[in-house]
Amino acid sequence: MKRRAFTLMEMLVALAIIGLLLAGSFIAASTLNQERALRTPLNELRIMAKKAWARSMEEQRAWQIRLMQDRFVLEPRQAVNADDQRYFQTTDQQMGRSTGIQSYVLEPGIRMEVRHWGEAKWHPPMPDSWVFEHSGLCEPINIRFISETASVTASFDPLTAAALDEMFEFVGEQKQ
Repeated sequence: MKRRAFTLMEMLVALAIIGLLLAGSFIAASTLNQERALRTPLNELRIMAKKAWARSMEEQRAWQIRLMQDRFVLEPRQAVNADDQRYFQTTDQQMGRSTGIQSYVLEPGIRMEVRHWGEAKWHPPMPDSWVFEHSGLCEPINIRFISETASVTASFDPLTAAALDEMFEFVGEQKQ
């Protein structure tokens, strides 16, 4: 009975295959983490847009999301007087919701770019206002969140304030 051992070549091939599988899984996990980090602010913006859209129609007053380089803020379009503020606070308490003024700060390493309707180029917010009128209409807008290696882009519908055409891509693949 002859015993046969693995040759050096067979062991090297097996190790190379294991190495390729590990490298592939590491790259896949890294890509998922990048996408999750960029989709988080997009999801927060989507939630704020829905709140602004709903409140603008419900309260018959314009709401806005102020877009700044490091954050975005949901707030009424015009400053409210003391009577309006009390009314909104009472209504908010009865409905079990927050006062509406919310802010989301971008994580370090993530930046935002905006392209308003009719604009050809992306630009950082300077700051910009995305207004939701009491009719329920808002400006169609494109927003992009960018890290060092990837970006996620979404177009927002002017009738529903819903994010449409979301796209995740690596930075080297972007088109202006």
